[in-house]
Amino acid sequence: MNCSALSSATFLFPLAHTAAPEVAVPRAVSGLAGAWTFDPLVVLGLLGSAWLYRRGTRAHRACLQAAGGTTECVGGLRRWEIVSFWAGWWTLVLAIVSPLHAWGGVLFSAHMTQHELLMLVAAPLLVLGRPLVALLFAIPRGDARQLASFAREPRWQALWRCLTNPLAAWIVHAFALWLWHVPRLYEATLRYEWLHHLQHACFFGSALLFWWALMHGRAGLRGFGAGVLYLFTTMMHSGLLGALILFSDTLVYPAYANTAPAWALTPLEDQQLGGLIMWVPAGLIYVIAALAMLAGWMRAGERPLSWQLAAAIPAARVPAILFCVLCLTGCSDRHREEAAALTGGDPKRGKHRIHELGCGACHTIPGVSGARGLVGPSLEGIADRNYLGGVLANEPQNLMSWLMDPPAHSPRTVMPNLVKSEEDARDIAAYLYTLRVR
Repeated sequence: MNCSALSSATFLFPLAHTAAPEVAVPRAVSGLAGAWTFDPLVVLGLLGSAWLYRRGTRAHRACLQAAGGTTECVGGLRRWEIVSFWAGWWTLVLAIVSPLHAWGGVLFSAHMTQHELLMLVAAPLLVLGRPLVALLFAIPRGDARQLASFAREPRWQALWRCLTNPLAAWIVHAFALWLWHVPRLYEATLRYEWLHHLQHACFFGSALLFWWALMHGRAGLRGFGAGVLYLFTTMMHSGLLGALILFSDTLVYPAYANTAPAWALTPLEDQQLGGLIMWVPAGLIYVIAALAMLAGWMRAGERPLSWQLAAAIPAARVPAILFCVLCLTGCSDRHREEAAALTGGDPKRGKHRIHELGCGACHTIPGVSGARGLVGPSLEGIADRNYLGGVLANEPQNLMSWLMDPPAHSPRTVMPNLVKSEEDARDIAAYLYTLRVR
């Protein structure tokens, strides 16, 4: 979803702040139980994000019930996505509130575990939970429509496309990872609490951007192949960093020299364990994610159709295939003619207006460039549906009325009034009625 970065920061960023209370430093295993970190701003951020998500999912459920159980009033916030968010949220609690946070101040290996939880567990799970969809349902309808309208502004869309480009996100995440492990800077984070929080915010924020670009990037299914590549290269460079730390025969981070022995570890053993955690378990998570994307890539059949035909179709059948293609082209033309007759609009103009209005920021719309939005429902096959938004019979006049004033038909919808003229409504409806399943 292309939505405000400020909104996502408010929702998912309970890490960045400037002051923190004194944390009890555990000196032995017996001291871990009392080493919880209750920084007021962190706790408020976590509780605030939990409240917003809970409120949003409840409003989402009410919307579904009001629409008769359909999923058309939102982009289908599914149960497993909600479970993913809460798993990510509890992982955040484990990483920054539980004794693990204080433990990271005395053991390098514990600190590495905390970082990996932030970047490789909490971040992808929160992104899978699609929190911005819940946010739109949690805030007042008017504010949600304004936010959705802002997200469609060309300047913001250009910036968002730049930030969520997988290559750009990969570079930002890699830079943050290597920069904060420079020995002098890393040691400084252990002396200055505000710098420590900035380090965690950079790790967590860059990881959110990276996973968002891979999972919700504009390339959609076509991005699976690139996603496998970015995950593999991230595993390689982060594993290289872990291996450098693991096999170093000198203390890279001497700040732990006086605290590690209390935990039955020499400073070098603690450092080696931290490097091993960064290399092996972290690398395994990247491998699992890459395999999941590879499976999606194979299911989607990402190879160009021409390659598939060349590999799978005997030459003798080419004339029959060409005949079928001509028939399908004729069907496509017939669908356009039928849609134009039903609505009195021009499908070609409607497709152009859909692109201009930025409808693809919220919807997946076949045939429209960049229309890979996940906030609203996919419009694939909309011409064959029985209802619009779960509340209106799917008829041309109802569709045009919905396009011009969505809130009049469904007060809880976050869809703004973008279509201002009846002519545009006719043209857009004409294009939408060309989108058939059969």
